[in-house]
Amino acid sequence: MTTLVTNSKILRKQLRAFRNQLTPEQQSQHALDALAYLKVCLKHYENQVAPDPLPHPLNIALFLSQDGELKTQSAIEYLWQQTGHRVFLPTLETKPDLHMAFVEYHKTSQMENNRFGMPEPKTPLDRHFAGSHMDIVFMPLVGFDLQGNRLGMGGGYYDRTFAFKRLPQDSANPTLLIGWAHSCQQVPQLPNQPWDVPLDGIITEKGLEFFTAEQLE
Repeated sequence: MTTLVTNSKILRKQLRAFRNQLTPEQQSQHALDALAYLKVCLKHYENQVAPDPLPHPLNIALFLSQDGELKTQSAIEYLWQQTGHRVFLPTLETKPDLHMAFVEYHKTSQMENNRFGMPEPKTPLDRHFAGSHMDIVFMPLVGFDLQGNRLGMGGGYYDRTFAFKRLPQDSANPTLLIGWAHSCQQVPQLPNQPWDVPLDGIITEKGLEFFTAEQLE
């Protein structure tokens, strides 16, 4: 029988403890394994979602890992060095009409801490982009299930930013939301709230899995 996890506060604490118990060697190996599946995901996007050929470099959002999260640095380095795609990071210090924005991230980007002490590129507001401008977003999370549900830190920033994903899509190139996590963060089933925005897929050190029928075609 599937177990429905309902106490999010306790679950967050447990899952954060699981990922922080990973050794530095395990963290490094997981990051390399996940990078291989990121490459598969990019190829899938190019073949199945985007027009052929790509009309422009992809806007790809990641995040800077902390607190035992699956590391993103090798993925960022790969995108910088081996592809022509643009790399973005989320920013909370943004325009009043945006819950969260995305700003381009370069090796030379000047960084400043947001109100939670997390580094963000220091970028003029006119270069802040809404979530709908991203092609692929590799998202942080605390927990996930194989129904596409995601457990975040509880702030709701990603759900509000990508609320448009719950509406009928008339775009030929919708934003793809891919969770980025260790496999130890998987749980049997998470509760689903009306405002939750589901993941399109998940990458862990064990593989890439898509959740929606459209992405499996």
